[in-house]
Amino acid sequence: MKTLRLSVTPVVLSLFALVLSGLLWWAGTPARAGIVTGQPESVKFSGQAQVSSELVLDTSKFNLPPAVILTFDLSGVSGTGSSSGAKYVAGGNGTNVYRRLVSADTVEITFPFTRGTTMSVSSAGLASVRSGVVSFALSFDTNTGAITKGTASVAAPSFPN
Repeated sequence: MKTLRLSVTPVVLSLFALVLSGLLWWAGTPARAGIVTGQPESVKFSGQAQVSSELVLDTSKFNLPPAVILTFDLSGVSGTGSSSGAKYVAGGNGTNVYRRLVSADTVEITFPFTRGTTMSVSSAGLASVRSGVVSFALSFDTNTGAITKGTASVAAPSFPN
């Protein structure tokens, strides 16, 4: 299958994580910071999440509908522990998702986070890594695949940490 890929300029979104009712606001929109609750402590996240879109057109005999490859980068997102003041870092940088191109879509990704300034497994092992789910609601220009609007919410995963 032949594909034609067109790069689209990344859209940067401001991330303020909230459990269940969290919001990700388009850059420039006032946002409220939030707390992700859990053990060993609640964590307040803030920073920048970057979402980029790449248009994929099928020029083969199958003539599949246009699609986008979305890349999510949470490297600009960090947290602070509410009781200890410790720093937390979010992982999941460069997570790719292939989606059919539609005018509006919701994409959920699970991301790890851990105490420290780098995403690594400490001597405590995998038990020290927690996870969250970010749900991105995105609008697209269906001619170019460009992201035109974005919001997101952060929630606890449906499986135990």
